[in-house]
Amino acid sequence: MNKLAWYWRRLRVMGFSEILHRLAEAARGARFRVDHALGIAARRHRALRAADFAFCTSATRRLPSLRFASEFDAAARRALLDGHRPALGHAWQWRDAAEAWHRAPDTGRAWPRSFFGAIDYRAGNPHGDARVTWEPARLQHLVDLAVLADTSATDRDAATALLADMLASWMTHNPPGGGIHYVSAMECGLRLVAVLYAVDIARPALGTRPDAWQATAQLVASHAPQIAGRLSLHSSAGNHTIAECVALVHAGLLFPELPGAAGWLRSGLDLLASEADRQVLPDGGGIEGSTWYHWFVVDLLGLAQALLDHHARPVPAPLRAAVQRGRGFLAALAPGPEGLPRFGDADDGNALSPRLRISWPDAPLPAKFRVFPDFGLSVVPVSAQQVLFLRHGPLGMPPLFGHGHADALAVCLHGDGVPILTDTGTFTYSGDPQWRAYFRGTAAHNTVRVDGRDQARQDSPFKWSDPYAAELVAHTVRHDGIIVLEARHDGYADLGVMHTRKVIVVPDTLVIVRDTLSGAGMHELELHWHCGVEPERVGDALRLRAGGGSVQMRFADGDFELHRGDTEPSRGWRSPGYGRREPITTVRQASRGALPVEFTTIIELGRSTASPAEIERLLGLGRPQ
Repeated sequence: MNKLAWYWRRLRVMGFSEILHRLAEAARGARFRVDHALGIAARRHRALRAADFAFCTSATRRLPSLRFASEFDAAARRALLDGHRPALGHAWQWRDAAEAWHRAPDTGRAWPRSFFGAIDYRAGNPHGDARVTWEPARLQHLVDLAVLADTSATDRDAATALLADMLASWMTHNPPGGGIHYVSAMECGLRLVAVLYAVDIARPALGTRPDAWQATAQLVASHAPQIAGRLSLHSSAGNHTIAECVALVHAGLLFPELPGAAGWLRSGLDLLASEADRQVLPDGGGIEGSTWYHWFVVDLLGLAQALLDHHARPVPAPLRAAVQRGRGFLAALAPGPEGLPRFGDADDGNALSPRLRISWPDAPLPAKFRVFPDFGLSVVPVSAQQVLFLRHGPLGMPPLFGHGHADALAVCLHGDGVPILTDTGTFTYSGDPQWRAYFRGTAAHNTVRVDGRDQARQDSPFKWSDPYAAELVAHTVRHDGIIVLEARHDGYADLGVMHTRKVIVVPDTLVIVRDTLSGAGMHELELHWHCGVEPERVGDALRLRAGGGSVQMRFADGDFELHRGDTEPSRGWRSPGYGRREPITTVRQASRGALPVEFTTIIELGRSTASPAEIERLLGLGRPQ
């Protein structure tokens, strides 16, 4: 019944052309199933020879050199050489057995090894969260092994041998079309690109391991047709599409001997150019409303651009421009991925390796006030160490809004890259549906909830309906340096409620947040502040310390409650990474009554205290005289 409901919800957002596309995709899926059942795919797979492909026989690098993060510390090096790969909050270690690739790290249950199209992998399946099982099977840790082999003479032989063993093992235990790892065309694409970079970086040391080159040729030949026949298009177009197209470009350019290679390259480039222009917004932000997935997309686009440049192939102008815009946006938010604020979904996945730094400048950009109107984000330096983020953008990418969170007008505050007032994260996709609903809902964000409802309606784990419209109404930087922002959203319009948030920043001194709920009727209102560091209660205020400094929060409109690790209802939780959940302190102010209602939150830097008269004077800035 759940499966029928999922199909019905998806059908409601499909146009006629998408329905035709889905029918054609189903026909191709049936052909894949027949090939698998009759052993055609397996025979084709066994007939391949690495010696027939120039990529596998070349004595020189075929891929561009990339910039990776600093050297491996002792713990990371030891874990890597021992075959350990974090699986999104769960332990995983390689061993040369089918169980290593098909046993779910989160539940310990074995996924079926039958034809991929027959495997139930969505929320509620009996095996586990497919995203967790897919993580080590992306084989991106092979890239790290290759980088270690390339940079450490001491570890060269051990890292290369382990790389080759893992790659050969994966192909042995995952024949074409069989098992959970062929379900997602995107997963196939990420795996394909990772393997090509791993063997290319380790090329000088792999000469004595023909099984690694054989596995490489077999993987590309089995994955590329699957990707080409199952592209994420229409209402499914998003970061998956980018990953799939980047894989097709790599397969088509580097393996021209394969049937269909020219078509993969052509279609991959054409779709990549149009999707890059659409998914990277004019201000450089990402259309999906997720900063993590935007980093993922910009990295992928950068890999495609670097490959084309390396082979002196023309780069489509929209692709090159999108890479430039996206990198500028990311650099304005943080000096590196470690400090990137997380808005919207984040699954901790990477384009190639968590060490890749293709999308970040060598030197951080100077801190300054920036507004990104298309993505819907204002970045406000509060002091030399602290920066404030105000969300005032759309829910996500229509028509599904799948990776967006209901976080309209949320405010986050970071100090030296440490979240002080934080977005609570994602935790799960196809795991517990109640936790999925909580972490993407309004109560899990630093904003106001009305009558116990989210700002939009959750229809499924990856679909919203009744999306809100949010906008930055006004923003100004005064001659005295004070910054005034005012934003609003209509997510509660059907309740007769409008939420407006005004933010006043007096640099190095204080931040004032005034929430106004206007309209008609009696309503239950809740303002939440999720603390990224443990607060200390000081009288009627809270002190939060991070990055060598501290801020003090006061609440001018009534008492507040502190919640930590509550479950009925869920309050006081964050997910520091996909698959992980931990208690934090959440501040909650509640009010029930007739509108209008105001909440005023004062955040003071250091130990300065602003008087009520000064607060009201500052809140009056920007109003018509």
